[in-house]
Amino acid sequence: MRDYYQLLELPSSASADEIKSGYRRLAMKWHPDRNAGSAEAEERFKAISEAYATLSDPAKKANYDEYLAAGGPERAEARRGASDAQAGAYAQGGRQGARGFGGFEFEFRAAPRWDFSGFSAEEAADLFTREMYALAIELTMQNVGWRDIASELERRGCPKAAAADIARKIERRRKEVIRGTARPYFVRSALSGLAGLFLTAAFGGMGLGLMGLLGLGMFLNGGYNLVRALYFMTTGAAPRTLI
Repeated sequence: MRDYYQLLELPSSASADEIKSGYRRLAMKWHPDRNAGSAEAEERFKAISEAYATLSDPAKKANYDEYLAAGGPERAEARRGASDAQAGAYAQGGRQGARGFGGFEFEFRAAPRWDFSGFSAEEAADLFTREMYALAIELTMQNVGWRDIASELERRGCPKAAAADIARKIERRRKEVIRGTARPYFVRSALSGLAGLFLTAAFGGMGLGLMGLLGLGMFLNGGYNLVRALYFMTTGAAPRTLI
């Protein structure tokens, strides 16, 4: 059993972001497309993919950390072998044979089985593609253009055609989501601005007053948000703050 933290060149105290960064760095280094014909690169790529698949999942990571705390592969296998032998003896003797001193029954409980199976080349490639999509999402939400995203994905080992396809799809999806979010915001801003204009007009002849000032504030705020919503609807750019 290989140490997943060592495979990703990380300490066991590594954070989720450090685990992600470690995988991306090593995946770029060992990706088969960057090491054509290298059996070593293919095996390393599968190994770090297996490590990342476990350590990036909170439940699997907790299970794996427990595995390491139990002493790692050597102690786990020894405990499992001993428990299997005990369980076999218990099964052969039946419950009658399980009686100990004083007539009290006891059971042998098997040690937990640690099952961290190896990754296939297809699973490693699939994980890498999903991670490239995740990276593309991070970049597009910073309004990085699809061509620059494609270049970054390609630099990390993603094939050129696939990188361009992922980048285009992610940018298109981001614009759809932002525009869909901005439309109702545009309507609310327009209604708020109109309500403010009505209040300002209704109470303006009385020297504004409290209601007139409230209306003026609503009109100005609604107008500002209206322009902002119109910008996002037109460009599909991701806002720095929620709209």
